[in-house]
Parts: sequence; C-alpha cells; structure tokens
Amino acid sequence: MDESSFDEEQRKIQKALNDSKKKELADKYGAHFSDGSQLSPDGESKWLNYIEEFERQFEHAKRIKIRELVGHPTFTPFEKIPAGQLESEVANVLDFLSLHHICVNCLAEVSHEALYRFLTIELMDEETDDIRIEGMTHNFIYEEFHPNDEYDAKSSAEEFLSNLFGRQEEWVLNGFAKDEMYDPFGIRTTPEQMGNLIRSFYARYAAFTNHAFECVECALSGEYATVRLQGEWAGLKAGSLEGVSLKGVCESKMKKSPYGGYDLIQVDFPGFM
Repeated sequence: MDESSFDEEQRKIQKALNDSKKKELADKYGAHFSDGSQLSPDGESKWLNYIEEFERQFEHAKRIKIRELVGHPTFTPFEKIPAGQLESEVANVLDFLSLHHICVNCLAEVSHEALYRFLTIELMDEETDDIRIEGMTHNFIYEEFHPNDEYDAKSSAEEFLSNLFGRQEEWVLNGFAKDEMYDPFGIRTTPEQMGNLIRSFYARYAAFTNHAFECVECALSGEYATVRLQGEWAGLKAGSLEGVSLKGVCESKMKKSPYGGYDLIQVDFPGFM
C-alpha cells in the first residue's frame, strides 16, 4: 500500500470513529451535529473530545464567583490609584484575567475609572459555571452589564443600512418593531405594508454597488431614539442598468426593544420613496 492510499485509509477510519463519537454524545448528552463538517477528520476528533469534556464537566458543574475562579485576588482600591497610573492598572487587571482565561470586551468607549471598578468589583461577584478546559475562555462584554443606549441606537441604524444594501430582506424587516411602525411620511403602517415598501425599493434597482454612511447625530428621548447618518449609496437601475448615485441623510427613528437594543419604527433615506 503506497503512502497516499494509507493516508486515505486512516482518514476513513478516523471519520468512522468520529461518527461513532457523535452518536455517543447525542445519546448521552442530547448533542446535535450538523452534516458536512469542514474540519479534517483529525481536527473534528479534537473538537469532539473538547465537546465531550465540556459536557462531562457541565453535567456536574457548580456555580462559582469569578473571584473564586481566579484565586481570590486583592486589587488596589480605586481611590488609592494615582490618576496617571489608572490606565496601566486597568491593563494589568485585564492581563491578569487573561492569564485565567477570562476575556472582557467593551463595544463602546468606557472610562478607565468605570472599567476598573467593573473589573475589580462587579465582575468579581459575577457567577459562572466552574468549567475548566484547556483553550476555553470565559467571555464578558461590559455593555451587557451597563447598556449604552447611544451605542445601541447607532449600531441598529448602521445594521439596517448594511442589511438593506446587502439585500437581506428578512433581516431588514426583522429590524422593525412589530407594534409600532411608520412609513417615511410619518403615517402609521403595518409590517405587510413596510415589506411592500422595501420590495418596491429593491425592484427599482438591479444591484447596489456601494454604500457609505456615517453617524452625525444621535438623540435619545426616553425609550425612543433618532439617529441621522450622512452618506451616499450607488447602484444600477433595474432594466436599463443605468448607474445611479445618491447622497444625503438617512434618518432612523427607533425605540427600545424588549429583547435589548433598539428596533426601527421609521426610516427614510435618499431614493427610498
């Protein structure tokens, strides 16, 4: 048997072993696996071993505080840190947490004071499953503890435009609130009518070739927000394939979603109507 034939035989054997492991995990833990893995048989075997170890630990894992997970550290009280050293102290704490496989991200700008207090006080009292596997990290996002309404509103407006010009119709419509919706003229409308407006816009253009918008204003008022983005988009008209380029302001009005973030209730942008 030449080397290539031997390698192919080994791959077949490993794939059979992987299929057996998947069935075992499904029977024991109720795990579900999609067909057509893009991993090599050896890579998939390592992944399945990881899943098995995770499920084994999770089955009996207790809840512990982060401070226990990282060995009950003692941090310098914020009030005793000289102002000029605060940034480096934050970096030191982040490095310390990273050594214990804990990753903390901030989606928006957060002051060093707020972040230091969060890392050394609030996060330490957060509970997690006591699962320890090589290569596994515990991930936290600051805004999940302290929502940033301005960031969420801007992100929703930008995501709408990305989905719109990506012709992701379902995602575009899912971005709207279901209980309150207006057309570009401010007239109350329904999800069905909004869907017709979006499809009518798509029908006028064979393709979109570019879009670029930048937030210039975000106004918050209670559960509502208005975001204005200045920019332009380009595309090809349906039928003639004539190029078109439009500039102006996209104005998005939205309100807080019961699931977090913001839902659109009204939008208007150059060329929509």
